[in-house]
Amino acid sequence: MEAVEEGYPVPGPALPWCGPCRWLISLDYDGTLRGIGEPGIDPAFFDLMRDLRPQGVRWGINTGRSLPYLLSDYAPRAPFLPDFICTCERYTYVADETGRLLPAEEHNAECRSANLHLREHLRQPMAEMADLLHARFPSLSWQFAATDPLSIEAEDAAAMEVLAPLPEALAARFPGVAVQRAGRYLRFCDARFHKGTALAYVTRAWGLPPQRLLLMGDAHNDLDAFRSFPGAFCAAPASAHPDVLAWLRAHGGYISPANGVIETIRTCFVGRKSVLNPGFGLTL
Repeated sequence: MEAVEEGYPVPGPALPWCGPCRWLISLDYDGTLRGIGEPGIDPAFFDLMRDLRPQGVRWGINTGRSLPYLLSDYAPRAPFLPDFICTCERYTYVADETGRLLPAEEHNAECRSANLHLREHLRQPMAEMADLLHARFPSLSWQFAATDPLSIEAEDAAAMEVLAPLPEALAARFPGVAVQRAGRYLRFCDARFHKGTALAYVTRAWGLPPQRLLLMGDAHNDLDAFRSFPGAFCAAPASAHPDVLAWLRAHGGYISPANGVIETIRTCFVGRKSVLNPGFGLTL
C-alpha cells in the first residue's frame, strides 16, 4: 500500500457492502485486534468478516495510532481494509459504496483545529510538567512524540503507570482538556473529541443504533467509547488494563478468557443474552 498522510483518502478497498449496515464491530488495534506479542492478525479474523458480510456486518479499527502508523503495520498483514478507521482517538475515515475510505473532512478539520489550539494553550504548562517529571523520576525514560508535542511516549507501560498521574493532574486544571492513555502512550486532547465521538460519526453516517454495536478494546482510551454507547456490547481481552476490566465487570460487559477477537465476536453474535444488550443474538 502506498504511503498516506492523516486527512487523505486511504488507498485500497474494503469489502463490498452487501446491503445496508445492520451490525457494526469497532476494534482497538494494539492489544486487541493485533494481540500483544502476536506476529500479526489471525487470518481467520478476515475469513470471519467475509462470512458475516452478507448478514449486514461491517467493522472498523478505532485506535490511538495515527493513520500512517496504523497502515504501516496493518496493510502488510491484511487482505482488505476495514469499513471505517478512527485514528488518534479523534479523526474518522468511512468507506463509501465502492469500498474507498474517505476522510470525514468537516469533523476531522474541527478536531485538527481544536488540537492546534490546545498546543498553544498548554505549551508553557506542559514545559513545566516536563521539568517536574524529569526531577521526580530521573530514572524513567520518556519523551514527547516527534510528530505530536501533545503526546508522551514512555519506555514501557509500567513507566507510564508511574508518570501518568502528573499529566492527568495537569489536564484536570484546565476545563475542556483531557488525556487519552494506552500502554506506554499518553496524549493531551480536547475533551470533546475521543474514540466515542469518532465512532459516533460512523454510526450517524450509517444510521445505526447503539444496540447494534460491538466495541472491544484494552486500554484507558477505550473507556470513552464504552461510555458513549451504553446499549452496546462492550468487551475486552483478559490482558486489558485492570481499570478497563473493572469497568466492564461493573457495567455487565464481556471479558474474553482467550484474549480473542474472534471468540468475542462469536460470543456476541451467537445467542448470548448480554446484560448490556439482550438483543444480540445474530446466528453465525
